[in-house]
This record gives sequence, structure tokens and C-alpha cells, in this order.
Amino acid sequence: MKLINHTYQTLEALEVFVKSTFKGDEHLLIQLFCGEVEHHQLSSVISFLKSFFSNSVLIGASTAGEIASGVIYSHSIQISFCHLEKSQAKVYYFEDASFENGKKAAQALLEDDTKVCIAFSHPFGEDDSESFLEGFNMHASHIPLAGGNVADKFLLQKTSIIYENQIVERGIVLVGLRGKSLHVNSAYSLGWTPLGKEFLVTKAHNNALYEIDGVPVKSIYEHYLGSGSVKKFPYNAMEFPFMKMSDGIEVYRSLIAQNTDGSFHYAGHLIVGDTIRFAIGNVEEIMQKALLLQEKMDEKPVEALFVYSCSARQLFLKEHLNYECELLENIAPTAGFFTYGEFFHSKRKNQLFNLATTVLGLSESDFMVNHTVTKTPEVHCSTLKALTHLVNTTQHELDVNVNFLNQYKKILDASCMVSKVSVDKVITYVSEPFCAMAGFSKEEILGQSHRIFRPSDADPSLYDDLWATIRKKEIWKGITKGVNKSGQTHYLQNTIMPILDENGEILEYICAHFDITELVLKERIIEKHFKDELTGFGNREALFYRLNLDHQPKLLVLINLVGFSEINDYLGYDVGDELLKYVGRFLATSFHNCSDVVFRINGDEFAILLCGNDLKNDGIDAFITKSVKELEKKVFTIHGYEVVLRLNVGVAEGRDAKVYMRSHIALKEAKKENKLILFYRDEDEGLKQKTKHNLYTIQKIKYAIENDRIVPFFQGIYDNTLHQITKYEVLMRLQEEDGSYLSPYHFLEQAKKTRLYEKLTKIMIQKVFAYFKDLPFDFSINLTKGDMLSSSVKESLFEHIKNFQCGHRVILEIVESEGIENFHEIIHFIYEAKKLGCRIAIDDFGTGYSNFSYLIKLDIDFLKIDGSLIRDIHINEVNFMMVDTMVSFAHKMGYKVVAEFVDNPEVQAKLESLHVNFSQGYLFSKPMPMIER
Repeated sequence: MKLINHTYQTLEALEVFVKSTFKGDEHLLIQLFCGEVEHHQLSSVISFLKSFFSNSVLIGASTAGEIASGVIYSHSIQISFCHLEKSQAKVYYFEDASFENGKKAAQALLEDDTKVCIAFSHPFGEDDSESFLEGFNMHASHIPLAGGNVADKFLLQKTSIIYENQIVERGIVLVGLRGKSLHVNSAYSLGWTPLGKEFLVTKAHNNALYEIDGVPVKSIYEHYLGSGSVKKFPYNAMEFPFMKMSDGIEVYRSLIAQNTDGSFHYAGHLIVGDTIRFAIGNVEEIMQKALLLQEKMDEKPVEALFVYSCSARQLFLKEHLNYECELLENIAPTAGFFTYGEFFHSKRKNQLFNLATTVLGLSESDFMVNHTVTKTPEVHCSTLKALTHLVNTTQHELDVNVNFLNQYKKILDASCMVSKVSVDKVITYVSEPFCAMAGFSKEEILGQSHRIFRPSDADPSLYDDLWATIRKKEIWKGITKGVNKSGQTHYLQNTIMPILDENGEILEYICAHFDITELVLKERIIEKHFKDELTGFGNREALFYRLNLDHQPKLLVLINLVGFSEINDYLGYDVGDELLKYVGRFLATSFHNCSDVVFRINGDEFAILLCGNDLKNDGIDAFITKSVKELEKKVFTIHGYEVVLRLNVGVAEGRDAKVYMRSHIALKEAKKENKLILFYRDEDEGLKQKTKHNLYTIQKIKYAIENDRIVPFFQGIYDNTLHQITKYEVLMRLQEEDGSYLSPYHFLEQAKKTRLYEKLTKIMIQKVFAYFKDLPFDFSINLTKGDMLSSSVKESLFEHIKNFQCGHRVILEIVESEGIENFHEIIHFIYEAKKLGCRIAIDDFGTGYSNFSYLIKLDIDFLKIDGSLIRDIHINEVNFMMVDTMVSFAHKMGYKVVAEFVDNPEVQAKLESLHVNFSQGYLFSKPMPMIER
């Protein structure tokens, strides 16, 4: 391989040179670099060369300067003859430099086993060499591509490409080189130093840049480089190109011109999302890079060097470029030109460079020649170097801090709701979580005021205070209520701070919002959970919460309204409900001098809890007695009825929840002895023994739970039509250590008073469903009002029904003796249970709180008549008539009837005569731990 250059003077001189140097049958790669483009003259040159070198390939380009034999020329025509002795060159031309033609070129070159490619592209109009490279990389990213965009001395008007015997002003020409012995080496040199902060490209299209960081590009130049940078446009601004990273290396974009639409035109693409920085040429660094470039090209065999350098380097570096060219000429003969963008193969692809000198080294020989490293010439630019270092060091420190702040901002924006508001109350920024909460997109929110989230019932004084505070340059904190796009209410904890400029004036306001809706709603749920829905006073849960809150002395008064169910039965529930409200208010008024708390803990039971200093009054017992007597004497007029109460009251002192047990024992004794009020005294041996017994029973229950001694028993229910047992009621038993069993009568009351009852119910649910999973029988489970209102019991029950898919076999017996309030919750529980296929029974009907009216409100399937009415029905005419009435009512309502405590044939005969559907009792089945099949 041999490279020979010729400076064109005249056609005659060219003919003499060519004929004296070549035979004409050689295979050459001929490149014309034309600083003067006179088509008539060039046509004569091309015609001669193609006629003489019939076996050669000819390409060429208009330039912004020419390079030949280490010398830089201007306005000349340089002809480079590269004699290919062992390699082959093939030329291709595409009328458009486009993405699609880039793919076609790659496919053609791949078929020819190409090792390297040299390309010259038209830079203007529809031609886009960078898109061509992207298409080329789709199929041949491994093939190095050298060359560049042709130029025209910064006139930016008209450039030319030479393709064999044609001169064209569009498209791209390529020469592919192949050969087994062909060595290829390429390198580049830059020497520009990034300067200052990073920017983000926010609006661009290919080579046209419109906005940076959302600001017009011209304003960016004026702000950071001064207004003078755009006066002699584009030359003043060209000295400061943009740098971006691509394929792991710095890629620069040089400014060429300003477009008519106000955008700036660059010698390469800038893409939205690119991070860019200004850069400045550092002559000293360029000299150092030139030496490195020489060393790089000297690493492999080289016989010819093709140099394609950016025209901007020639403009700013001037005579310093001669040094770079001389270094390369010391290695091998050089030829090339100054471009409007250089092609270079980086780590994984071909790219378009600006401001670089790219070099392609070729050799058909394996012979290596070591060259002496040239000394770097002295360059006096220490001030620029120091200033650049100062600026970049300062910027780096700023970037480090900004990076930390951005990371903080990123996590806050991703997890917190943030908004910014202008001084005239317009929203200028919102985070994604804020949009998610509000239900609006950013586009819908920006430009609006926060009034779009304000509910119609908002308190104007709150917002007056807010604005008054922040306008005084103070921070405002507070809770606001808002509505989202779909009308749902939310609650926000807000911190709003004014942002001040360097003069202390308000620029804008930043708002941090925390969604506390769930917390507010939970507080309301907790409040509702602790509040009696009818009276508004605390409920049973609230009382026990207060009892366990601390260990200070407490006095608890339990008040039972004797015969309250009769008021409901005879005067109606509306009267009964109003009476309960009046009683609560009377108690609250009576104890207003104490920090008292009034609770409604059951359907007909109230509690008064006195704590701490309230107990220091020596006359507290007398005061309680007086208040209770006044309540019993009080005549309440409700809906035209005059209503009076009978009371039983139990009072006890203590420091924790045990005081409830003592008060309850006192209340039970008051009921038993028919007393108005009874005080639990430590010296009262009888009450102390009952307390001791209760504590012993509670410990026994805990031990049974821990040692799996709570077990189910099963009692058959006889079908009076089929004459066989078809169902079983599940009954709870506590197994003693000696193997005997306790019925619930001996421990259930104590369990209910200590929150152990829920555990017992859930144990029964777990064991019963597991036992009946493979049995064909229906089975019934007893549930109290507390069970149905307990979310954990309900969850356990419904989960087992779903898991075992046995809802159609489950009967839920509501224990009627407890009385039923909270109708809304109970009705909802029944509705949910029936959706799962369960049937509902009312247990123990005929005693306690029996009431036909509330049966109508409940969607039940079975009515179980209490054994106290059944056991002597064959000898007690009154009981017989009562049962007859109940059965008749039940059948008319569509209920099935179950009679309990059936223990002899005479009773069963009476029941059959009344058409009772089912019988349950010792006559048919005793409760047993196993079902015999």
C-alpha cells in the first residue's frame, strides 16, 4: 500500500504527474478534497482520472480546508492516490442520507466482507448523516466507518460530493475496503473541556435545538455566556460547543447557524433528555492529546493515514493544528479534509463527532515502524487552564450538593405530596403522589389554584389565617379538608413555607402535604367503636379501655334498668330508645362536678367510672346513693307516656379491670337481694369469696385454652317428619384435669367479663368445622351478640365457611336470652352469613328478652323454643298455650320450630300435636364428644 498526494494546479501538470507516477492499471482509492468547487474544472479533472485509472475508485468532497502530507491548505484541490496492492475497494452511492439507506448500505457492505468504510455525506436539507449512521449500526455496528460531512468554508450554502465521474449536491457516497492482509486502526483527538453546570435538553428535533431546561436556547447562551455571545452569531457562540455522553465517550455538538424559527442548528443531533454542558477549547490539552493520538496510531502497522478533522478546530486552533498534522505525517503519509462533522467508530457503534480530529490508519503490511515521539511545543495558556479548573471544581462541589438535594427531592417527590404556588396563588408544580391523591393529571392542575380541591363547607377563616401567616414570611402548619376529582373527601396535614430570593422577597410558596385521611377515618372508627350508637356515650369497649389505661384508684358504678324489656314490649322501641338517652343525660348531669365518664355497656345497663381525685370526697358513697335514688324517682315523659324506672346498682373500688368484676358481683347480689344499691366491701366475706371463685374460674379458662382443653360436644336434633336425627347442635365444654367436663354454665359468664370469650368462640369454630368436614349432617353453632359484632370472630367464621365450602350445612344460633340491640349490625351480619348459604336460628325464645316484634326485623329460618316452656308442656296448660301461640306465629312467618329439653315421650307427643318441626333433648340424644354413626 502506498499513499501519494498531489496539489492540483493545472490539468496539464496533473497529466504529467499521473503518467510519470502510475501505469494506469493499478487499483487505487482516489480522494479529491476540493476547497475550490468549480464544476467545469472539476469535471475535467474527474474525466481525466477516470479515463486513465479504469480500475480505480474515485470519491471526493468539498471542504472547509484540505490536509495533504502533513500540511493544511485552503482553497486548494488536493488529490490523494492510495495504491491498494492486496485489498479491494468498492464504491456505493445513495441519493439520501437516511436511516433506511443506512440499513441498506450496511447489508451491502456485509455481503462484501468489508473491514472498513470511508463515507462522505451531504450535511444539509433532507440529508441526515446521523440517522444514516443509526440505520447502518442496525446491521453493521462492528464495521468502522470513517470520513465525515462535506463542508463549504462556513458559508453553509452549497456543498458537493464526488462519486466516480459525477459531482452531486445531495446524498452520501461510501467506499468499502476489504482484504485479508488489510490492517485497520482508528483513533480520535478532542481537547475540549466541559465547563460549568449540566443542562437538560427539553425541546429538540434532530439538529435543531429549541429549549434547554425549558428555556429558549438563545436565552441560555445570553445568560451563561453573556449577551455578546449572540451578537456576532454564530462565530462567538461556536467557541462554546455542547458536550454530551454517548456510548461511554464525550461527544460534542458544534453550533452552525440559527434557524428561521428561532432554534439553533448544530452539526449533529441533540435529543430530548440529553444531558449537556458547555465546553471550551484548551490548547494545552489539545497538544497533549495530539501526542496521544500519534502514540495510538503507532500501535499497529500503518502505511497510509486519512485525517478527517472538524472545521471548528481549524477556526479556533489555527496554527496549533499544524503540530497535530505534523505528528501524524511522521508516522505515514496523510491526506484528508476539514468537515462539518466526523464519522468515528466508538466502543459499540459508529457515531457523528464534532470538534474532533479522526484518523483512519491502513496498511497491507505486517511490518511495524517505531517513530520518535515529538516534543510538545510550549503553549502559554495557564490562565485559561486555571480558570477552567476553578470553574469546574466549583461546579463539581455545587453538583455534589445539588445531587444530594436532587436525591432527597426524588425520594420526597416519589413518596410525598409536594406542590408549589406562585405569589398570586397559581399552582406551578405538583408531585406525582399529589396528582394520585387529587385524581387530576399534572396538566389539569398546573395553572389552577388550590380552590379546586376546597370543599363547599370549608372554613374561610382557616385559609385567611394561612395566607396571612405565609405572607408574613412565616411557616404555616395545619390540617385541611379537601375533595378529589371524583368528589371523595381527604384530609391533609400541611406545612407551607415561603421561598425567598436574595433580597428577602417572596418568590413562591412550597407546600408539603401528608395524607392523614386514613388516620382521621381510623380515629372516627375507633371513636365509633368506643361509642354507643344510640346515646353517644362510651360503650363497653370504651369502659374496659379506660379501666386498663392506668393503675390509679377507680370507683365503678354499674346500673341495671330492671324490666327494661317490658318498656320496649308495651310502649315500643322508640320510647325505650328515648328513655335510654334521657338516662344517659341524667347521669352525665348528676356527676358533672366530677371528671366522670358515663358508659352504656349493655342494652339495659349503664356504668359510671370515677377516678383519682374524684374519690377523695369522703361523702362519695352518699352522693352516689343520692344520685341513684333521684334517678329511680325521676318521671320521664316520652311521647305522651310517663315512665319510671326500677334500678339495681353495684359499686366497687379497685385499680384495674378487676374492679368491673367486683362491681358486677355487687350488682348480681343487689338483684338477688332486690336492693337498690350494694357496695362491694373488702370486709364483705361473701362477696370476697365470689370474687375469689371468679378469679379461680378465669385462671381455669386460661389454662384450658393454653392446654387445648376447650372441646366441642354434639347433641342431635330430631326431625319429627323424617323420624331421625338430621342435625347436631355444637355445645362447648371445658375438660378438667381429671377428665371430667364442665358445661358453659360454670365458666361462660366469667369468660364474657374478661375478653376470653372471643378466644373460646374461635377455638370452637376451628374444631367444629374440622370435625364436620367429612360428615353428612347439618350443624349449628351458638353465637352471642358480642360474637356477631366482633370483627375477628366474624372473620374467622366466614373464612372457615369459605374454606370448607359448607355454608349450606351451617346454622347460626343467636342466643336470644342476651337481648338484641344494634339491629343494623346484626342485620348486616345475617345478610353476609346468608350470602354464604348459612341459615339463622333464634335460640332460647320464650325467656329473657323474648320479643315477637324484633323477629320480624331479622331474616331467620328457625325458632328454638326454650326448654323452660317445653319440659312440662304435657301437664302445664298455660305453657302449652304459649308454645301453641309461638308455633302458630313461627309457621305463619315461614320459620321452622325446634323444641328444646324434650326428655320424655309425653312431651314429644304434645309437640307432634302442635306440628313442631324438630325436637332436641335427652329423649333422642345426650351431648357427647363424638357422633356415633
